[in-house]
Amino acid sequence: MSRMVVIAGGGTGGHIFPGLAVAEQLQTMGVSVHWLGARRGLEAELVGQRGLPLTLVEIEGIHAREPAAVVRALFALPSAIGGALRALLRLRPMSVLGVGGYASAAGVLGGGMLGIPWVLQEQNAIPGWTNRLLAPWADLICCGFADAVAEFPSLDAEWTGNPVRSQFFDTEEPAVHEPPHLLILGGSQGSLFINRVLPRALAELARAGIRPKVLHQAGVRWAEVVRTAYADLHFEAEVRAFLAEPWTAFADADLIVARSGALTVAELAAAGRAALLIPFAAAAGNHQEHNARSLARAGGAVVLLERDATPARVAAVLGGLIAEPGRLGAMAESTRSFALPDAARRIAERLVSVGGGT
Repeated sequence: MSRMVVIAGGGTGGHIFPGLAVAEQLQTMGVSVHWLGARRGLEAELVGQRGLPLTLVEIEGIHAREPAAVVRALFALPSAIGGALRALLRLRPMSVLGVGGYASAAGVLGGGMLGIPWVLQEQNAIPGWTNRLLAPWADLICCGFADAVAEFPSLDAEWTGNPVRSQFFDTEEPAVHEPPHLLILGGSQGSLFINRVLPRALAELARAGIRPKVLHQAGVRWAEVVRTAYADLHFEAEVRAFLAEPWTAFADADLIVARSGALTVAELAAAGRAALLIPFAAAAGNHQEHNARSLARAGGAVVLLERDATPARVAAVLGGLIAEPGRLGAMAESTRSFALPDAARRIAERLVSVGGGT
């Protein structure tokens, strides 16, 4: 029997990085991994950097696109499935993991047509439309949030957690700093909304006599603009384009301001840090708000929607949180309890099991 798993999907880091974590775990178990991705996705770069063998197919996403783009994507799907079928016939894997993104559907549908067991990984609290359509035919659905299991009634769905790098789990309990340490995360590409609002909110805080120590990860495109914004507002902040070792920044933070993608929420939980979450309003299916609300219900986060997140409102919320170190400590503890360690191992074991391995 083949000791290989095909991981299908990508497009964004939120799909790719959990898949890479599972791939690393599979390799430690003696299982080889082949990645099936989209030619236009980030996987062409990120997966290649890890040295994993990679097959790319032509496919486009069709959610929230213009009608002409939807038509092109639908016409491209049979060709993408054909490319996936050819790859799977050549590789003969024991199972296929769909991690979401454009190429996930082609990979798992191809696996299904060939009778290869396949597993879906749903990273978000509310499943995306692709996984909702595919789920009834999956051998197993691995859910990153406990809330998502209920979205697959009568199906074989399990809360496995979202894979994150082990260094986040090694983060010690937060210290109480004076002044408090604030980490602002915009994601690898940066968040234009957060980059615009947070400098102005912090300037308002400073006028009220509150000046936290700030590290702001702004993204490559926006880093210089954000540095200029802080300078113009006479607020001292350290601005970086990206964080090569984000867990070290998490470890130093008393409070984190961030978007609420599934991977970010999983990293917050693993590190055990209190958060102010501002969900991306245009996220497909509003999944970021659902992710944020899940963590908020656990007691680990305060949620502000974009429509409410004016500089004055953000300053007020931050000021209230900073003024209560005990509350931040309790939120951090609640956030840590939201984490589910060993998610990558759990998913890898399921892939071997459904594939008939030992």
